[in-house]
Amino acid sequence: MSFVMSLDVEILTNLIAKAFEKETEDRLWEKWLAELPHMDKETFISFENYKQKHFQKQESEKEDEEILQDAENILKMMNKPK
Repeated sequence: MSFVMSLDVEILTNLIAKAFEKETEDRLWEKWLAELPHMDKETFISFENYKQKHFQKQESEKEDEEILQDAENILKMMNKPK
């Protein structure tokens, strides 16, 4: 434990982030294994492609301006007198 406490904060946060990344990858591996028996020649996807597909950045359906307007509306609703 003293080894961990002596680490630089940046190194420690990088190690924690890497641990979360590996845990997510392990769970995704389990999910891929569960789907594997249901794949055939046409639907087979390698684990690397499966992983890339799941880690792709999700595109927002809303424009930035819409999101900001929604946030502004929420703040207005929260600040309304009761």
